[in-house]
Amino acid sequence: MVRIELDRDWRFRKVGSGPWYPARVPGCVHTDLLANGLIEDPFYRDNEHALQWIENEDWEYETVIEADDRLLDNEGLELSFEGLDTYADVYLNDSLLLRTDNMFRRWRVPCGGHLWRGTNTLRISFRSPIEEALPVYRALGHELPGGSKVVTRKAGYHYGWDWAPRFVTSGIWRPAFLVAWDGARITDLQVFQSSLTGECATCSVTVEIESIVPQDCEVSISLGGTGDTGVTGCDVLEKDSRGTVRRTARLAPGTNEVALNLEIPDPILWWTHDLGGQFLYTVKAELRLAGATVDAAERRVGLRTIEVVAEPDEDGETFYFRLNGVPVFMKGANLIPLDCFLDRVTPERYEALVRDATLANMNMLRIWGGGIYENDRLYDLCDEHGILVWQDFMFACAMYPGTDTFLANVAHEARHNIRRLRNHPCIALWCGNNEIDEAWHNWGWQAGYNPAERATIRTGYEKLFLEILPGAVAAYDPGRFYWPSSPRFGRADPRSLTEGDAHYWGVWHDGEPFEVFDEKVGRFMSEYGFQSFPAFETVESFTLPTDRGIETAVMRSHQKHPRGNELILDYMNRYYRRPKDFTSFVYVSQLLQAEGIRRGIEAHRRATPYCMGSLYWQLNDCWPVASWSSIDYGGRWKALHYRVRELFEDVLLSVVEDGESISVHVVSDRLQTIAGTIEMQLLDFSGNLLWGDMVRVTVAERSSRSYARIAGITLLSGRDRRSLVFVASLYEGSSRVARSLHYFVPPKELELRAAAIQTEIHPVHHGYSIGLTTGKLAKNVYLSLEGAECSFSDNYFDLLPGEKILVSLVTEERHIDIPGRLRVTSLVDTYRVSSDRAPVPE
Repeated sequence: MVRIELDRDWRFRKVGSGPWYPARVPGCVHTDLLANGLIEDPFYRDNEHALQWIENEDWEYETVIEADDRLLDNEGLELSFEGLDTYADVYLNDSLLLRTDNMFRRWRVPCGGHLWRGTNTLRISFRSPIEEALPVYRALGHELPGGSKVVTRKAGYHYGWDWAPRFVTSGIWRPAFLVAWDGARITDLQVFQSSLTGECATCSVTVEIESIVPQDCEVSISLGGTGDTGVTGCDVLEKDSRGTVRRTARLAPGTNEVALNLEIPDPILWWTHDLGGQFLYTVKAELRLAGATVDAAERRVGLRTIEVVAEPDEDGETFYFRLNGVPVFMKGANLIPLDCFLDRVTPERYEALVRDATLANMNMLRIWGGGIYENDRLYDLCDEHGILVWQDFMFACAMYPGTDTFLANVAHEARHNIRRLRNHPCIALWCGNNEIDEAWHNWGWQAGYNPAERATIRTGYEKLFLEILPGAVAAYDPGRFYWPSSPRFGRADPRSLTEGDAHYWGVWHDGEPFEVFDEKVGRFMSEYGFQSFPAFETVESFTLPTDRGIETAVMRSHQKHPRGNELILDYMNRYYRRPKDFTSFVYVSQLLQAEGIRRGIEAHRRATPYCMGSLYWQLNDCWPVASWSSIDYGGRWKALHYRVRELFEDVLLSVVEDGESISVHVVSDRLQTIAGTIEMQLLDFSGNLLWGDMVRVTVAERSSRSYARIAGITLLSGRDRRSLVFVASLYEGSSRVARSLHYFVPPKELELRAAAIQTEIHPVHHGYSIGLTTGKLAKNVYLSLEGAECSFSDNYFDLLPGEKILVSLVTEERHIDIPGRLRVTSLVDTYRVSSDRAPVPE
């Protein structure tokens, strides 16, 4: 089989007018316009608003295909498009071969009768998704929550979100191929694990074959991986000494399936990275006709069991994931698309993102339903790094049509994406949609409709999410769990905290204090969050100096939540002193975000096993913006991401103050018992030890409980709470396993004094080692290197008097003045008056 990628010599223009310009495929019209100097940078300042005309135009792309006799002699010739965005007419030599209407589908069309010897012209005309949707939407006879975009199978975030700009793209957004073959080819390969024990794994391997004529074939399956796999075959015709199994079959014209069973003795299990290794077997299929190999395909698979346990209990109903028989607390975040313009997302960006998630001790990512079914590379990386994926279907925050045409389109979409992703061991769950059921019942969406319209809209919902999508999962990925809507209940329903998964947005949207996180703990927290601004270096990348203020027009353009800045300022006034300038505001906004989410994560983990998951909103950004992300668009870790790395460690210390006592909780996700010691100290901000105690503990595997309780009234009597820090540390032998610092007042009430932070800088491989010490408490120490791209191994940390913290600085730059460019900031530096004893500003 020959597979030629069509990624060269493309050009584009408005349909039927103007000159042609070079284009990149995969790509989109916005990035092509930018590359040709026809528009300004969409992300710079407030350029977004001047570029909305693009979505209303039709665009066409064109290239040439050279075909010789060798290519044309193949019996099968096909054009294959992995992704066309969205309404496209595909012409080959002016013959219309294909009309598309779904960004999320792969489109294949035979082209043998239209491809001739020599030069052929391939042209794809993209119709405006705005203009195309309007008549279809009007024909429904009633409006739908979400507006006209709901009739279009396209990434919802392209139309704007409360963290995304509006850039409604068009283009060839995934690779395109010309495929040629003789006789037959492999069109799919599925490995279904039918049973798994410690002694043996049994897998059914199904090879889908397209044949042009009736004929005999031979299919062989081989298994590879690290180490001896010891493959044996059952229900096969032949097995050779290398562990390859072979079978002959009679093919009919069209699509055929050839199934073989494999037994793998002593299987090596796949685990999330926090619990074990990520062994991946490679299953390879070869297709032979008349003794000659004509096609091959391979898949990597991991052997594991994954179950979602949703069972009634005395509190309501459980919701947790059981991996290889082990209940696992899921720690992670929600993932949105990595860019507004998807052709910009390189393999390196995926690798950096998954690496950052792994470094933050995450074991699950939720791929949210308003974006895209992600690139294969992301799932490969999750397989390799041991991160499970909660996979939404692409429906979010809207009601969708129940017409036969729309539902049939979705059925094709679901079939393609389930088949594409089902072999990945990282896929843990398929979820129908994001927040639609909650919105229908709790967001007032039913108002304004008559009973007949409400019934029609709800019937469409039930057909889509209770029939078509679960039916597709059952047909193409049997054994994996399907969950109709996330969350199961909205926060207005008391059951949201006792059954299923929960999205808790009382903090942020409703303005509730961070302390509410201690009370509002559900069985699985799949969404909650708080906003902050991106790193100041990221702000600089899209602004002029005059733009850098909270309420400037440009910064407002990069804040998509209508009350975002108002809420940040409101919460900041509750917990922090007013920052002295915009740079300080950006820094404090990140501390505020980290503090709020810390409160939530600690509460969720303390509630183990009642609560068995904490996925905050959101991991990443698709452009430079104030948002709920822990990593900004520039790839820079916010304070939250550094904090999450500690909060998601396999062992967590959490100090709780209830007014009368102080409790030290230990949460362990380890599969082994910890025999250790908890050391507790009360220090003042000059490092003086005011009280200390130790308690020996035996921490059970996968447990959460309080191991020490101190009378707060006695401990704090006669002391100024504003100048105290409680330090709890868990030691296993001489090794510190975990530590937690607890303050007795909000940050704005702390009696912080200017700290002289000393630094020692030494060159090391790939950068520098920085040692930091102080004579007084330095709160939320932030390191930056002026004018340089770099990363720090730790940041936004509290530096206690007398301790030394080593931080690694990684940079590609060499022979630079590190001492002269290193900036060290702490919370006290953001106050309006800089003095040894900084007063609270008015």
